[in-house]
Parts: sequence; structure tokens; C-alpha cells
Amino acid sequence: MPYSEQTIGSWLLTCTTDPMTDVHACRMRARLWLVAPAENQPGMALEVKLRYGQLVPVIAVRELSLSTAWSGLLALTATTQLRFDHAAMAALPCMLEGASVVCAPTQSDGNRLADELIKAKTVLVRFRAIGNLPLPAPDGLLALDLDQTPEALAQYRVVGPESAVPTSSSLVRDLKDAIERLLLDLGISASDVEQRGSK
Repeated sequence: MPYSEQTIGSWLLTCTTDPMTDVHACRMRARLWLVAPAENQPGMALEVKLRYGQLVPVIAVRELSLSTAWSGLLALTATTQLRFDHAAMAALPCMLEGASVVCAPTQSDGNRLADELIKAKTVLVRFRAIGNLPLPAPDGLLALDLDQTPEALAQYRVVGPESAVPTSSSLVRDLKDAIERLLLDLGISASDVEQRGSK
């Protein structure tokens, strides 16, 4: 599949074109990984995606294998916190998008984070997963320095960001319902999971 990449400051823009459909898709992520990929474990990255008409920061764990897809769905109970420079922290809800877990801001936080992203020099990230999941879940804070973000965002707009807003498939909903029933059978409610994740 045709592939190209461009480095702009601390950012990496990658684009692919499907030779069968000619569909062109580009992605913008921080050049340095929050957690680098390793054998049998996907990486975690700060990315930028189009949400609610704006380019906003997201935390993504991509390319989950079939063997980890079920556990990837459990990441819906994970919590991700993000903070630019000295601005207020924002919580990013996580959801399963195809073979990836993507934690993105709510619409109410999207405007603020889009503005902060442009001028931010540093970002702090905390990701916590519930249970023993085959996902990157490091202890403590993760930090990245950011550089030339306005230039990278401008180029990303030119090449064309991914714009589809994810919707949960019936399979995902069915699996999520099954997980919630399993947790209830174990005496764990959804509120218990949220409280544990916030600690």
C-alpha cells in the first residue's frame, strides 16, 4: 500500500492510499511514543483527530490483534487524563474503534483542548486500565515535549485528516453488554469500575 511520511517538529504525518479504492487516509501523531510498541504489545501515542469540526488531541492504542480484541474492549473501562502545560486536566473517555482503542475528549472539552494544543509546549498523560489487560498501562505520568504544532496542524489540514466520527457496532454493544453482565455476576457494578479507574 503506498505510504508517505513527513516530520514537522515533534510531529509525524503519515499517509496511505488504498490501491483498490484510491481512498487516501492520513494520520498525525507525536513522533515520540508515549509507550513504544513491543513484542505482543501495541504502542500508545498522542494523536490528533478531527472531532466536532476541530482538530483535537487523542490518546490511541492501535493495531490490537485478534487475540487481544476482547481485552481491548475492556479498555472502555479505562481512564485517560491529559494536561497541556499548566492548563486544567481533562478526562478522555475511551472507546473501541475497529482494532484500536481511542481516548478522545468530549465535545464540551474539545474546544478548550483544540485551542490549548496549538500553543502547548508540553503534555502530561496518565492512562489507567482496569484488570490485567494486554494494553500499555504504565505507572505514573507520561510526558512529551511539543514543537511546531501550528505548522504540523496546518499541513495536516492540507493532506486531509481522518474525519469519521466512530459509532459503536452492534457487535461492540453486544460484547460490552456481556462484559457488564459478567461484572455484575462478579458483584462489580459499572460505578465500582469507574471509581476504581479514577483512583
